Order: sequence, then structure tokens, then C-alpha cells
Amino acid sequence: MNSNFQNNLKDNKLLKIYLNYALPSIAAMWVFSIYTMVDGYFVGKYVSEIALASVNVAMPFVNTVFALAIILAVGTSTRVAILLGEEKQKTAKELFTFTVLVIICFSVLIALLSRIFLPQLTRLLGAENELYSYVHSYLAIIIWFIPFFMISYHFEVLVKIDGFPRLATYGVISAAVSNVFLDWLFVSEFQWGVEGAALATGIAQLFSAILFTTHFLKDKAKLKFVRFHNIRIFIKQLPSIISLGTGDFLSELSTGFIVFLYNHFLLKSLGETSLVTYTIISYFTLLIASTMAGLTQGMQPLVSYFYGKHDFNSSKKITHYAIKSVVGLSLVALCIGILFPRQISLLFLSSDSHLLDTTITSIRKYAISYIALGANLLFVGLLAANGDAKKAITLSVLRGFAFVYLALLFMSNVMPPDYMWYSSTLSEGISLIIGYFFIKKYI
Repeated sequence: MNSNFQNNLKDNKLLKIYLNYALPSIAAMWVFSIYTMVDGYFVGKYVSEIALASVNVAMPFVNTVFALAIILAVGTSTRVAILLGEEKQKTAKELFTFTVLVIICFSVLIALLSRIFLPQLTRLLGAENELYSYVHSYLAIIIWFIPFFMISYHFEVLVKIDGFPRLATYGVISAAVSNVFLDWLFVSEFQWGVEGAALATGIAQLFSAILFTTHFLKDKAKLKFVRFHNIRIFIKQLPSIISLGTGDFLSELSTGFIVFLYNHFLLKSLGETSLVTYTIISYFTLLIASTMAGLTQGMQPLVSYFYGKHDFNSSKKITHYAIKSVVGLSLVALCIGILFPRQISLLFLSSDSHLLDTTITSIRKYAISYIALGANLLFVGLLAANGDAKKAITLSVLRGFAFVYLALLFMSNVMPPDYMWYSSTLSEGISLIIGYFFIKKYI
């Protein structure tokens, strides 16, 4: 956080500051969601409905990659924000440099391992028969861009901590525009199928990574790449960084895990065609969740900064702004899901598709869960921002793993098959109750 950021704080324009950080975060998260959605749109329109489902089958892997980027980005941003609040600029720069080196090495390793075990990975995601070929082809391209996915996201979070939230917005928007153009070019015009969609997404992430890297090489950047002489100091800080980011990591990972579980249970209960319906639902849900995650990530560095300053009054004000924003947008998301499911479905299906009516009904059922989804994501982020890593991790595990599995298990074995779409409402509702008791003291 540079001098301009600190001057704004002195002016006590908390709402404006919150919006300046939240809106770019929302835009950034939208872009990451739109990458997958745009791929799905062009694949669904120009390849086939099964190919559309294959992109969704691959989504848990993509979510895992982003989750791994988030654990370092959020943990680093929280720790750097606290250090800047404590006026420890030199240490903040050194920590920034160290974590960049870590994520580069880590991302390259993940890409290499993913390529080596690609057949096993494809089967692990549940791809069989015709789906296997599509998923394998999609992942075979995506995995080579994993370093750029992770570096781009890491820098997008850190550039806001550096005091340039607008640059984060410009960066992700330019990447989104390039992804749309390349999807049109590769899938629609060149007819490269799912491989073209994957290539478009990867190149867009490459552009984004280059843009953000350039920022940190310029003189105007406050966070710079510096030499550090005692690497052991920062290695010792890694557990703390990871613990701070673990809550958000698990939240993102749970997104992919939920998709994985739904794919598994839907195949057993409703058959392969239900995966196409769920693909469309998951795209819309991803956009909603990304909006809420953006609000959360916009709140976190501010709350962490005030935490470092021991200014708990300002911290609570920022928290209240975030809560009001999440509640309002949750109601909007519910209304859209209830009132406009046909329009959502037609983005990916033709008007004469035999799945159209089923998809419309299923969206309406699933949309009820949006009431609690945003609040649960906010609760996890709020706990992490206040340094309460244990509760953040606990809530993430319960919400994104335990409760959703139990809800799907209950619905698939006790209730009629079409009740599967209410599983998310059940799991999110239980998580909301528990999460409220966790965060009471921070509001």
C-alpha cells in the first residue's frame, strides 16, 4: 500500500476505498469465470453438447490450479498488507520477491506432473467413452499454461496491495477480451474444437501475466523485486502464509470438488445428459460465486491492514460494507435464476434442444442456494483477514467438502432423483448457520 493509499485512509473515505478495491476484484474474478464460460459457449455452439459437458468435467482441475494460486496470493497479500501497516516496507518487498519465486517453481512442477499423468488425470475426473477424448484434448493444451494462470492471478492480487487496483481491472479486462476474440477465431473460424478453446484461454492468461509482470518492473511500483540474503527467514514464514490463504484456497478448491461430486452423483441418478444441464448451472453459479469472492477479496487487504494498525472500528465498517454488498447481490442472483433460466439456458443450448425444459426447471431449483452462497464465502474471507485461520479452514472444509457430500448422498438415496438440484441449498444453509457463529465477534 503506497502513500496515496495511506492518504486516502487518513481522509476516512472508507466506502470509496472499499469500492475501489472490491470492484476490481469482482472484475478479476469475473474474468476467470468468463474464461471457462466463453469456452463453453463456443464449444456448445460450434462443437457439440457432449463437448460442452467435457469442459465442465475438466473444470475441477482448472479450479484446483486457481486454488493453488490463491493459497499463496491471498496469504502473501494478507501478510504484506500487515507488514505495510506496521511500516516494514523492506520486509514486505523481500517477502513479495520470495513468494514470486516460489509460485514460479511450484507452477512449473505442477505442469510437468500433469503432463506425465494426463491419462490418469482424465480418468480421475470421471471422463469415459466420448467424453474422455474431449477432456484429454482440452487438458493437454491447458496444462502448458499453468504457470501463466498462477503467476497472473498472484500478480493481480498483489498489484492491488501495491496501490494500483485500476491496473488490476485493466489487466483482467484485456485478458477477457483477448480470450473472447481467440475463442471466436480458433473455435468458430478455424474449427479447432476443444483444443482451440483451451489454447484461447491459455494465451489470454499469458498476456495477463506479461502485463502484470511489467508493472512490477517499473519505477512507480512500490512492491519491487529485491535481493534477500537470508532465505531461511521467509521459508519459516511459508506455513503462516499458507495458513492465511488456506481458507480461500479451500473455498476455490471446493468449487471444483462440488462440480466433481455433482458429476459423479448425477451420472448415477439422472444419466449422462444431466451433465450438460449441470454444466450450464455450474457456469451461472461460477459467475455468482466469483462476484462474491471478488467482494471478499476486495475486503480482505483492507481488513488486514486495519488489523495491523489495531484500528478495529474501521475494520468493522469495511466488514459491514461487504456484508451489505453480499446480501444485496445474493438477492439479485436469486431473482435472475428464478426469472430468467430460459435466457441462461439458450446461451449454451439451441432452442430445439431436448434438454431445454429440464435445464430451465433445474436452474430454478438450484438458484435457491444463492441466498447463502455469498455469505459463506465472505465469512471464510473475513476469518482469514482477521488472522483466524483455524476457523476459516474449518468452515471451508465443512461447507465445500463435508456438507455438500452428505447433502448429495442424502438426496440421491432418500429423495426423488430431481431433488438432487436442492443439495446445494441444504449444504449452504447449514454452513451459513455455523459460519454466523464463527464471525459474530468481527461484526
